[in-house]
Amino acid sequence: MKEKLIGEGRTAEILQHKGQTIVKLYRENVSEQNILREYKVSQFVYTQGIRSPKPFELITMNERKGIVFEQILGPSLLKMISKNPWRVSQYAKMMAELHYSLHKLDASEEIGHQKEMLSRCIKEAPMLDIGEKSAILSYLEHLPEDYKLCHGDFHPDNVLLDQEEAWVIDWMTGAAGDPNGDAARSVIMFSKGAIPQQAPLPVKLMIGFIRKRLTKGYIREYLRLSGQSYADIDQWVLPVAAARLVEWLPHTEKEQLLAEIRKRLKVLSARK
Repeated sequence: MKEKLIGEGRTAEILQHKGQTIVKLYRENVSEQNILREYKVSQFVYTQGIRSPKPFELITMNERKGIVFEQILGPSLLKMISKNPWRVSQYAKMMAELHYSLHKLDASEEIGHQKEMLSRCIKEAPMLDIGEKSAILSYLEHLPEDYKLCHGDFHPDNVLLDQEEAWVIDWMTGAAGDPNGDAARSVIMFSKGAIPQQAPLPVKLMIGFIRKRLTKGYIREYLRLSGQSYADIDQWVLPVAAARLVEWLPHTEKEQLLAEIRKRLKVLSARK
């Protein structure tokens, strides 16, 4: 029986599989190394008792690689925001609480380190010249080191709600690192990230309102829980934004990121 397509994103299609399982079937342009990485990180996260779908096995289907996961039936937080935009502040608080709960956990270096991943992406980033990359990499070296569990792509479409329980999915970019760097990436995505094409119309129409409320609510609650200052998060924006340029993003979003990067590089240069 042919598996039914039940969802899709930039990197994969989600297919109904046997029993209460799904297959995350990756697109041809996703490297086998990244697929193996997501499987490994997903296994680690599941063993830590985090509400994350259990990864069962790696498979090949129609000459494409995939991972069989436990199926979580609830809607994404993005869909809940689209249905109840007036509750976005409540959802922002929920996201901050969930993100902070991950950041309290120690992570194994075996799943990779945040700085190494950022450095690799910055070196490959389009739109930046050699001098800009060198300045950003030098700046990154002096940022704090830590080994807490970081998701690397924490946004409303990667949180599922099943009977009021929140589940975190898509761990391809998971790593050991500094929670402030992970929070900085979320802030960038909340404030500048493109909404997925399949997002319901209400989300697209209210994008300005939702982004402001989501970003403000998340930052306020995350800082309250963590005891950090906004400066602790903001110091990571430059390298995180630069690393994001390697991703499959709309050109307009990359232009926004580039403007932010160059503004911050100018400030750095003026301090010298």
